[in-house]
Amino acid sequence: MQAVRARREKRGAGLPVRVALLGACLIAPLPALPPAFAQSAVAATGELPSVECLRLMRRAEVARLASRQTEQIAWLKRALQDCNEAAAPLTALLRLHRRDPLPDGEVQEYRHALIAALDDPSSAPAPGVLEHIARGDDEDESVLGAVLRLVEKQLAQVGANTPRLLRLKALLEQRLGRLDEATETLVDLRSREPRNEEIAWALLRLFTIHLRWDEAADLLGEMVRDGAIGLRSRYAQVLARAGRVDEANEQLFLVAAELDQGDQLELNDFAAEVLAAAWNLRDAGRIVEAEGLFRLADENAPSETRIGREAELALVHLYGSAGQRAAHRQALADSWQQVTDPGLLLNEGANQLSAGNFDRAIDLLRRAAEDLGHLEAVWYNLGLAAYRAKRWEEAWPALDRASELNDQRADTFFFSGLALVNLERWEEAVPRLLRTLELDPERRLAHYQLWVSFKSLGREEEAARHQAAYDALGNE
Repeated sequence: MQAVRARREKRGAGLPVRVALLGACLIAPLPALPPAFAQSAVAATGELPSVECLRLMRRAEVARLASRQTEQIAWLKRALQDCNEAAAPLTALLRLHRRDPLPDGEVQEYRHALIAALDDPSSAPAPGVLEHIARGDDEDESVLGAVLRLVEKQLAQVGANTPRLLRLKALLEQRLGRLDEATETLVDLRSREPRNEEIAWALLRLFTIHLRWDEAADLLGEMVRDGAIGLRSRYAQVLARAGRVDEANEQLFLVAAELDQGDQLELNDFAAEVLAAAWNLRDAGRIVEAEGLFRLADENAPSETRIGREAELALVHLYGSAGQRAAHRQALADSWQQVTDPGLLLNEGANQLSAGNFDRAIDLLRRAAEDLGHLEAVWYNLGLAAYRAKRWEEAWPALDRASELNDQRADTFFFSGLALVNLERWEEAVPRLLRTLELDPERRLAHYQLWVSFKSLGREEEAARHQAAYDALGNE
């Protein structure tokens, strides 16, 4: 140890190394970084940490694992004096600061010293140390920038380990948010190491971020041809995003041939992808090609899944004959005869109402009302379905029941009044239409129906008033 220190003092050319002070204070807070440190010409370019440096760093790590922070700091500061390169202990001190803050002035000194060491070619750390810094969580941007500058200088040197340095350069560019530069660096690196999967995945990620779908598709195609057939489904998705639809469809059919028919989750995921591709094709006007994908999704989706039902419905309603559609509707109606859950009946009734199947909706909603008669939605939907089906005698009582449960919905009173107008029951229609206007004064058609009702009742003055209101709203 004395010989090591003697050599250190000789190299320091009289600068205050303070070895004895550091040795005496291993378990106490130490003074700030000695000024001799930044100027020390200890390390040769790219020199590996010495055995003594590794020993001190290991002791600091043991102290860290034992949660002895004061001792850890002491060993790291000792390493600043005795290590043949500065980056490792400085990086460790800065990382310690992110967990347990050190004095601001001291941290700034460490950071400036680290950047100075990185900017000085004569004291450049070994590539492994640079990688350690580059991969550190939340490393300071100024430090990462200094490492990148050093790596770029090293790349320009004759005999440089170009692939390793390019990897490090791409990593640093990504950490610094320079994604365009990182992409081009990885393109260069992949041209040198075309079989390296790690590089391929990193490049694929950047192509995806930049929406460079053609290049991403070409890269995935190479990976699939090299044996990564598990990527075929993703390859198809990226081809579709690149607008290469025919190639995408070809890959989807190849994926289907490779599926494990016993894996229900795999089948469902694949069918979902195919179904999405089918809708995209149809939206693009490629009706015939879309049918093939709808059928592929239908063939592979496990029965009774949402994807399977959607594919089946698409085939029936978009590509089926009138007879097939009628048969499907009947089969669906028959299946609902077995359902007793009132919530399911209500939801399906609302679905059938939205789809324009009013008679179907009435049947389902009447069954739901047996257990859910306390819900406004049951009666409102039932009344509206009956109104749309022109079943006036069923419409107005259901809507009146809905109005008892919620007297603030204008539509409930309006459609109840309209049903009674259609039955020519003018006296009963009038109060419902007047209530509609109380809730929605701008409802022009309510004025029209009141005009008709009052005129039919011979109440000309009131009819004229609502005719004028109807006309006025139409002129706005």
